Amino acid sequence: MTTANNLINSSKMLQMITERLDITPKTKAIKHIEMNPELIELILDLYNDDEDFPFEKMQRFSVEEILDYLQSTHQYYLSKKLPEIEQSLLHIFSKYGQSHQLLASLAIFFNIYKNKLVDHILLEEKQLFPYIRRMIIASKVKAVCAESLEIDMEFSIEKFISSHSPIEDELKEVSEIIKQYSDNKTTPLPYKVFLNQVELFELELRKHAIIEDHVLVPMVIELEKQTKHFSN
Repeated sequence: MTTANNLINSSKMLQMITERLDITPKTKAIKHIEMNPELIELILDLYNDDEDFPFEKMQRFSVEEILDYLQSTHQYYLSKKLPEIEQSLLHIFSKYGQSHQLLASLAIFFNIYKNKLVDHILLEEKQLFPYIRRMIIASKVKAVCAESLEIDMEFSIEKFISSHSPIEDELKEVSEIIKQYSDNKTTPLPYKVFLNQVELFELELRKHAIIEDHVLVPMVIELEKQTKHFSN
């Protein structure tokens, strides 16, 4: 298990998974969801250990259920997790910006990463997720042509993913750099809190990417085959 995994127990992980379902949506396109308890249990298993995780078990749920979870997670990151980390950054800058220039520089590095992450999320929200939702509708009403649902026949999830670089690896690099300077006894406590937040968020993003890559993508590829066949 990773260092981040060791930081939290099962109760804390369950809270991390379920608290995103209580976030108030900022747009009408995102709804409150009631997640299947069996799916929550599987996601909890994934958070505990992803090395031998049986992805086929998660694929028995609908594409819509998986998509709802991932979209609520995006909202959770934008509305709660990133603002919390930004608050820690502000505290560091205001109190230690002059005496710990290196630590402040690393905080700036994280802020640059945050902007990349937001762009990454918004691209999925504007392009990929609406496309998948239209595919879900088309699969339910097979007589409706792709044109009426505004499905781009040239767009595919494989093409999108190939041009959509992973973002979670960069955060791990940020985390490792920060850790090199956080073992020193003179490192202020707020920065150690910041490191803990970064480690947990890196864990979050890695699990999120696993669900996207190993659960959602294969399911949507199969959905594309079925739906685009009916539209030809």
